[in-house]
Amino acid sequence: MSVVTVRAVSRALSVLRAFKPEQPDLSLAEIAQATGLDKATTRRLLVTLIEEGVVRQIALTQRYALTLGILALAAAVHTGGLREEARPVMAALARASGVTVFLSIPDPQGALCLERMHGADPVQVRWWNVGQHMPWDQGAATRLLLAYMPPEQAIAALRRTAGAARNMDSLLSLLPAVRDCGYAVATDDVAIGLSAIAVPVRDGSGNVIGSLSLGGLTHVVLDGGDRPRALDQLQESAGEISSHLR
Repeated sequence: MSVVTVRAVSRALSVLRAFKPEQPDLSLAEIAQATGLDKATTRRLLVTLIEEGVVRQIALTQRYALTLGILALAAAVHTGGLREEARPVMAALARASGVTVFLSIPDPQGALCLERMHGADPVQVRWWNVGQHMPWDQGAATRLLLAYMPPEQAIAALRRTAGAARNMDSLLSLLPAVRDCGYAVATDDVAIGLSAIAVPVRDGSGNVIGSLSLGGLTHVVLDGGDRPRALDQLQESAGEISSHLR
């Protein structure tokens, strides 16, 4: 059976997706270029989105930005209880470790951040925002999630990632060790001087459905030995979330 799509809806979503954490406000020309639409069509879509309360025009610059109305939509996303069960556990882990704790799930574009909690350490990892993707070739959480995918799925994910093709073999070679030890470590990957560790979160059937990770200054996250400093705390927290889901 053929599926009929509504082109106007697809175009409106392409306008919303043009906004990025690194580009929170855009001009009409920039949105038109990002979406591949002409300026007249882009302007009509923006007027409609403004009327619907999800886009605003900044009076001083005449540039466009998303409104808090987007957050209301995001809050309605059903995560199967994962985010809700994880929040108190993550808050306790952030207090105990002092660093930033992340909950993420696999998504076609990369590891999708579902929740983030900050600890008390003066330096916190703040650029992986809730709702933002971490590319498949960066970070401990992505490496962890790739390791528990079927090999053909991991290869397909990396092939979709810009810049991953040249490192495909080296990235894939790391995954068996991650599965064997049950955790992933990344140092100087997202930023120099920062490290992250990630462990799996499992559902009631034992399937890996997400990653619990923490990141911060390397000397805080790692102790220079064979085993990361906060690994036991991280694994206990992931186990607690998994037991709640069961």
